[in-house]
Amino acid sequence: MSKEEKKNILIYSFSGLLLLTLITFAGIKNNGRSVENVKVEIFDQEGIFFTDQLEVVDLMTDKSVDYVIGVEMGDLDPKVLEERVETNPFVKDAQVYRDLKGNLQVKVEQSKPIARLFIDGKKDRYIDEDGRVLPINAKHTARVPLMETEFEFMWEKNLNESKFGRQVFELLTFIEKDEFWKAQIAHIFIRKDGEIELFPQVTKQVVEFGKPEDLERKFSKLMTFYKEILPKKGWNTYDRVNLKFENQIICE
Repeated sequence: MSKEEKKNILIYSFSGLLLLTLITFAGIKNNGRSVENVKVEIFDQEGIFFTDQLEVVDLMTDKSVDYVIGVEMGDLDPKVLEERVETNPFVKDAQVYRDLKGNLQVKVEQSKPIARLFIDGKKDRYIDEDGRVLPINAKHTARVPLMETEFEFMWEKNLNESKFGRQVFELLTFIEKDEFWKAQIAHIFIRKDGEIELFPQVTKQVVEFGKPEDLERKFSKLMTFYKEILPKKGWNTYDRVNLKFENQIICE
């Protein structure tokens, strides 16, 4: 190894050691700083807020019994603070970290409801984009399709707990991701036999969808009904449209 190569190795090694020392020193210095402020950023879902800065701070401080303002950075555990914020069912994920200015930064990702569940005699609930069952939130009402079941609701925490629940969740997700169907489908009714009826927002026909399966094929037939049949026959000619049978659209 030449003298020049040895010299370069020594320079790089020294530079690396110096950088590591500076990083360590900065970390120690930052840990000794007190929290001056808590900055909360909530990533909204289409302008909908199911929580706010005051509630997030209240959760972080365990309802104002474990303060963070004025506490040294090194005495705080960001993981514990994240877990506190995530006890709010509408918080999908929380990230807490310390910046170099003495602030606690809190990034909150909200859950996104895709349906509102109605069961006669019980409190309404939401179904979110992950299939989770959430309570109704007093801060905001999400404009989503109403889902009603004729049977006792069987999913405690998530629709994906059962095969049928996964099928229903796939149906809700299909509607949510399509701008036309999201605007058109107002009410989803699940009968005791597991078959689905859809109630549109604009037209008056009840859509007999059948089991929540073959979604692409059935919605394609429903689109054919809207585009080709109703304009020719009249928008109020039929009361029901049946999509259950393959290669058929039955109008009554």
